[in-house]
Amino acid sequence: MNAAAQWSTIGWMVACGLAMGLVFDLYRVVSHKFRIPRWLLPALDLIYWAAATVVVFRVLLGHNHGEVRLYVFLGLGIGVTGYFGLFSPRVLKIFARLLDAGARLAAWIWKTFRIVIVAPVMMLVRLLAKLLDILFLVTAAILLWTGRLLLIPLRPVGRYMWEKLLPARKKARSWLDAAKRWRDKLKAAWDLFRKK
Repeated sequence: MNAAAQWSTIGWMVACGLAMGLVFDLYRVVSHKFRIPRWLLPALDLIYWAAATVVVFRVLLGHNHGEVRLYVFLGLGIGVTGYFGLFSPRVLKIFARLLDAGARLAAWIWKTFRIVIVAPVMMLVRLLAKLLDILFLVTAAILLWTGRLLLIPLRPVGRYMWEKLLPARKKARSWLDAAKRWRDKLKAAWDLFRKK
């Protein structure tokens, strides 16, 4: 491999190291802001390093046919240490501010959505529910009034049936009175038993 290809590979590895540092800072800020549980962090670290390894080897395949030499690690080390030495503090602040701004924007969008869409829909639903209640009450009143009108011709028949049932009504009343007397006697006996 000639020197130009080696220097090109080193340049690409420096860029990969810078990108790895940038993504790692983004990952740190996001995990801190969203309070990701500590037990989940090792799995996320593993995913980060696996993704970084795949990207680095993909870049290597495209530039030096996947040959891993000492200068590859040198380029990665220069990129990562250069990033953390020169850019990391500023990038962390920028990421944190961007996340705060994004959270405020999302809260504003949600509040606007609730005011513009959800509140009118809820008001419309409540209005429809009240109209349905009124419609039900009016319909029930009309049906009751119509039923009473339809039963007017049947009143004489009803009175006749009521008078014909007088003996049965008297017998049922006597049974009810007897049952009530038995209930009172049982209650008195129970109260007497409880006092002892």
